[in-house]
Amino acid sequence: MSIQPAKQPNTHQVLVSVGTDTHKFIFTTEVNQVGEHLLQTTRGDRTFSEVFRFNQRVAMNVTTQVVKYYNRETVELPADVGVFVTPETALSKQKQFENSGLADTDSQQSKAVDREIRQKAIAIVEKLPESVLDEAVKFLESLYVKGDRVE
Repeated sequence: MSIQPAKQPNTHQVLVSVGTDTHKFIFTTEVNQVGEHLLQTTRGDRTFSEVFRFNQRVAMNVTTQVVKYYNRETVELPADVGVFVTPETALSKQKQFENSGLADTDSQQSKAVDREIRQKAIAIVEKLPESVLDEAVKFLESLYVKGDRVE
């Protein structure tokens, strides 16, 4: 891996060797003020995202090196940024999603638990002081929206 400044401001040309292939990517760094803080964002171009879509840890390591370079921190190049795996290998290492009793909303047991939890939640909300009720309702609504997306 190597990093060089590119023609445009706040951009870097990054060369990465994957096996016997060499890839050239352009990274862009933006610094924006958010409130009282500066937020620095560094991202690779579309080709970078496509090449490393199944190798997110390697992509993160490459990006970390570019961030260090941009921030004028010590970067020893060439750098080893990890092991690149094929899409097949990456997919084979993923854990399969297993349906659990928690995700099964049709079971009677789940409905009984829902009723019990609902009653406990109502009792807790009824004990809250008036000053925090609006915030509590907003929080509960956000949980409902998240739960609704799971179904």
